[in-house]
Amino acid sequence: MISASLKKFSHIIRLPELKPDFSRRPVFKFISRRSGPFDGRVTLTRDRVYIMPTKAGLLFSLLLITLLIGSINYEKSLGFILTFLLAGIGNILLLSTWRNIAGLELRGSDATAVFSGEPACFNVQLINHQLYDRHSIVISQHGEEQDIVDCAASSQRLISFKIKTTQRGKLDAGRFRIHTEFPSGLFVAWTWADLSMTCLVYPEPDNSIELPVFDHNESGEADTNGNGIENFSHLRKYHQGDNINRISWKAAAKTDELFTKQFTGAKPTNHWIDWHEIAAKDIEQRLSRMTALVINAERNQQYYGLRLPEKEIAPDSGNEHYHRCLTALALY
Repeated sequence: MISASLKKFSHIIRLPELKPDFSRRPVFKFISRRSGPFDGRVTLTRDRVYIMPTKAGLLFSLLLITLLIGSINYEKSLGFILTFLLAGIGNILLLSTWRNIAGLELRGSDATAVFSGEPACFNVQLINHQLYDRHSIVISQHGEEQDIVDCAASSQRLISFKIKTTQRGKLDAGRFRIHTEFPSGLFVAWTWADLSMTCLVYPEPDNSIELPVFDHNESGEADTNGNGIENFSHLRKYHQGDNINRISWKAAAKTDELFTKQFTGAKPTNHWIDWHEIAAKDIEQRLSRMTALVINAERNQQYYGLRLPEKEIAPDSGNEHYHRCLTALALY
């Protein structure tokens, strides 16, 4: 309420907007050194949470000084009472804002792999061990607010931020900011943290190349081990890495377990995606075209292998093989 009233007069005195990242200043260099990187988790102890007034908080302070000077000049007892009452309320609000994030535990994990050009989403788990609720907790990076959540007493809550990817390889999430202005907006309590989170970025697929059409199989070789593609044979329990297109969802609905369909008959032809057979102007374009071929082969349920200058992955199919090939291309 106090914050809302003060904001009406913000046009009278133009104060500079407070920016969260002053990393070049000595005090913020000191804070930056204490912000990690941590090994996946950190608890926001007292010495890791910082607080400063917002723009509205500076106006509130200016109001208190004006009231105090006026009360002294005109010897108004009610003016002193109002000044000290507002100062006491301000101290309570300062402590409430600081306590809103102090004591939280942060846990991070690696993000799901994405293709270059897609945003990488990093999740941070907020763990509230205290018996009071936390409200309006914000996560931001490079001055951009990305998510805001409440965290109930003795509970956990996920908060996330995204980073746009521009090149393949391993992406480091870097340092992010957790802050809150609850309950008044007069103060902002904040901290920086680097939880050593990473994301694997696959090369961006080149959709301009002509993709092969898979319309032939090894004929005359009947398969009896369930690795064919023609006739349904039986169901077996799902193994990690199995092709999700072969999962029997009807059986899963009845038994609450995952089963993979097995087929007999002819096997698909083994296709090689060979580094030396790809026409490209540079390494990155070659990797992008090989990525498109891997996606196309997996989509058509083919058995495909990957040949790189110093690595070879034998022909196979399924989700595990698919990501193994893309990982090799991303880290080449």
